[in-house]
Amino acid sequence: MGIFGKNKKGEVSPKLSKKDEPAAEPKKTEAAKKAEPIVRGPLVKEGFGQSHRILVRPVSTEKASRLQALGKYEFIVAKGANKNEVAQAVRDLYGVKPVSVRMISGKGKFVRFGRFTGKEKDFKKALVTLKAGDSLTVTEA
Repeated sequence: MGIFGKNKKGEVSPKLSKKDEPAAEPKKTEAAKKAEPIVRGPLVKEGFGQSHRILVRPVSTEKASRLQALGKYEFIVAKGANKNEVAQAVRDLYGVKPVSVRMISGKGKFVRFGRFTGKEKDFKKALVTLKAGDSLTVTEA
């Protein structure tokens, strides 16, 4: 057969020699795994499950900016999210444990464009309160 062999489908494919095979990565010891820093911060998407999908975006209004001075942050969240999921998402993405979470459900407004009528999406907001001294760095994406 030479340097070629047949795979399960009967197709001819080149055989790899030992030197052509990729080298195995060295295994990490427990101490090396613990020494790796835990990356947390806004918009972290890997390693924290669905947290980045729970918090859709921060609310940036005058009222929301006044509340930030009091340690309260407002977020648009997924419609199916509950208080526990929002608190966990804030803990995962920002590394701060909230004191309380309040939820607000809103109906989308009816709008018109000339003779065409429509409706904005319904939304859900969360008001997250942090303990005194804690803060978040929220950036508008």
